[in-house]
Amino acid sequence: MLMQASGKLVLVHRLLPLLVVLILGHTTMAEVADAPQLSKEFTGITASDLDEIRQELEKVKNQNSRMKEEIDILRAETQQDWMTEQRAEEIKGLVQDVLADADTRASLMGNGLMAGWSDGFFLASADGRFRLNIGALMQVRFLANILNGDDGDVVNNSDRTRYGFENSTTRFNLGGHVFNDTQFFMEMGFGRLDPYGFSEDPQQFGTRLFEGWVKQRLTENIAVKAGIFKLPFTREFLVYEGLQLAVDRSLIDYRFGLGRSQGVQLDMALGAIRTQVAFTNGSTALFSIRNQEQVPPYAAYRPDTEWSFTGRLEWLLAGEWEQFRQFTSPTHQEFGLMLGVAGTGQSQERDESTNNPKNMLYGLTADISADFGGASLFASMVWERQMDPGGDIDSLDYWGLVAQGSMYVDPKWEIYARYEMGGPFNQVLSDPEGNGIDTQGVSILTVGFNWYLDGQDVKFTTDFGVSFDPITGFMTIDQTGWRTDPDNHHAQFLIRSQLQLMF
Repeated sequence: MLMQASGKLVLVHRLLPLLVVLILGHTTMAEVADAPQLSKEFTGITASDLDEIRQELEKVKNQNSRMKEEIDILRAETQQDWMTEQRAEEIKGLVQDVLADADTRASLMGNGLMAGWSDGFFLASADGRFRLNIGALMQVRFLANILNGDDGDVVNNSDRTRYGFENSTTRFNLGGHVFNDTQFFMEMGFGRLDPYGFSEDPQQFGTRLFEGWVKQRLTENIAVKAGIFKLPFTREFLVYEGLQLAVDRSLIDYRFGLGRSQGVQLDMALGAIRTQVAFTNGSTALFSIRNQEQVPPYAAYRPDTEWSFTGRLEWLLAGEWEQFRQFTSPTHQEFGLMLGVAGTGQSQERDESTNNPKNMLYGLTADISADFGGASLFASMVWERQMDPGGDIDSLDYWGLVAQGSMYVDPKWEIYARYEMGGPFNQVLSDPEGNGIDTQGVSILTVGFNWYLDGQDVKFTTDFGVSFDPITGFMTIDQTGWRTDPDNHHAQFLIRSQLQLMF
């Protein structure tokens, strides 16, 4: 396009002398025609030459007009590109100003506050020294129990079939760390006030503090914890409620596991070995000494235990510690194997109002856990001896076995089975004619499945259980769904379904 414009300018330059002659001449074209000799003399141009010049001028005029239009188009396009680049630069500058202002505001809120989702909601400082994790657990459950009675529709004036819905637990928790080395955890919510069934109304729900503790790290491998926490005894109870395999823990673990208490605990981790030793107010799982306070917190001078120690040792033979926070083993997980042993001892404090003897409790437990990446196995045993538990009983032993396994049939579907058995035995009475407790044990098989809609955070669990032996009042734990057999000679069936939300 520019070459065409250059050619046209050369043509104009060649015709310029003729234009000068026309401009300087004061005669009209008619006069030129009347004086041909004068024209020839001064210009050497005839009338026909002038006509040709006029035609060339018209052509040049038309070409100049087209050139002007083309130049205007080029100028408009160039200016448009320039305006686009200018706008882009302006937008970049605006974004930089906004980011700078945001950084300034963040610094005013705590030197770069961070918030978001990382397996739960959190707030944290930019340097990582402070972090607050916010979580919750809600389990909505359907229970149906059938006593296999022989007298029609009722068994000892009790309906054979009972069913209903319940929010087994609704909890809110806060955890995290401050100043890097200090951890904390608080869990409060709505649940059973007597999970062990010693009070007059074991089905009573209410608000309670499940856990509340502070842990201070002393070295890279040693930390001390104080507050309300799970006693380091059975692994089944140490696994969080939302990370269980079945709808709930086994009845054996509820009765012979020690639950939670209040005190101090020393934690040590040395590579593949870790230990916990706790000095606390003791367990109420087998001690019915707080009829109105079955779960902590307890007052310091409440008659409970004179002393209570619990210790656990775990040995990681394969895998990672993190994978044993739960019982399931997802398909992507590597092989893991862990052994655990624990012991406990506690002495009851005398209550002057009743002049009770010093009830003593000793216990041992051992367990093995294996993860196969798509399948899992767990087995445990427990033995406990209670001395001077009250009444005519001098001593009483307890035992229990639990074995469970699971297998994934799909990345989101898992089937499992569990068998548990145990109960009181070896009862020694101070008076052969005196009263003791029913030493009938339990034998329970449970099978079920998990549907992991979103991992452990959102899952649906259903299982079916059968009790081959009658369940006595002492062994009944209402939360598990099993009922006391009023005639002490009937088997029973249990159906449980649960929807869980956890974060």
